[in-house]
Amino acid sequence: MVLPTVFVGLVSHAKSTFAQSQGDLGLALQLTESFRTAGFESQYQVNTKNLFDVGAYPLTPAMCRSSVREEIKIESNWFSFLLKRERVSHFFRISGRYVNYLLHWRQNSRAAELRRLLNIEYSHVDLYRSAVASGATWAIILEDDASTAHLQDLAKGLIGIFECSSPPKMINISASYSLAEIGVEHLLVLNQDLPWVGSLTRNILESARPATNTVCAIAFRTDFLTRVLEDFDTQPSEPVIPIDWKLNASLMRLWGELAIGPNECWFVEPAPIVQLSMVHDHTDK
Repeated sequence: MVLPTVFVGLVSHAKSTFAQSQGDLGLALQLTESFRTAGFESQYQVNTKNLFDVGAYPLTPAMCRSSVREEIKIESNWFSFLLKRERVSHFFRISGRYVNYLLHWRQNSRAAELRRLLNIEYSHVDLYRSAVASGATWAIILEDDASTAHLQDLAKGLIGIFECSSPPKMINISASYSLAEIGVEHLLVLNQDLPWVGSLTRNILESARPATNTVCAIAFRTDFLTRVLEDFDTQPSEPVIPIDWKLNASLMRLWGELAIGPNECWFVEPAPIVQLSMVHDHTDK
């Protein structure tokens, strides 16, 4: 049996609050070493550069405002894609976001936030390209605030999924938001055939439609990641939206193209990784 190969990528920057994640004690490198110890060929790459600044182009206030409007539009489309039914509450939420945008149009015109979003996006996409070019079977892309108290549980659990006979195309492994907060509970069913083989009790949930729990920690099958990159490359560079929403927008298009189907996106619950920059309970999972 040929073992899957794994690429682990870390999104960070030189002045990050979580810069320690870039070193030997960081999750990305420790996870890479755990795969190698288990006999898997594994590669590791960290991005700390501001890639947008290398080939910068002018960021105008109008670009900033159109980017905020586009994010609100995608969020509204995402609600429908997830087949949610709370139409009234959704209407008020989206209306509130748009009113807030109008009331704070000066703040929404600042180029600094757009520059930050572009650097985050470029760093993720650069790692996506490296992962695909590496020839690895799987790519695990982590942001530098991803953390776990149970490294071996995480590694063994992922290995169990990587080696299964019918692996998914993407796996959400971060507890950034609860399943209720991201609105996917009604889409999820327990995988009865594949238990989590780590040391802790977790469930593997299959989603009727693909969805993300932020891009803090996602494992992609690289054949599917290739399709994500192809979709990204066909989209205009403006408006600029956060990489989380850009990926969600891509998932909606790839769903329409049958590049990913029902139950090919999985969630691990409780998630083995917490996002330290998020405000939630950081107790060990």
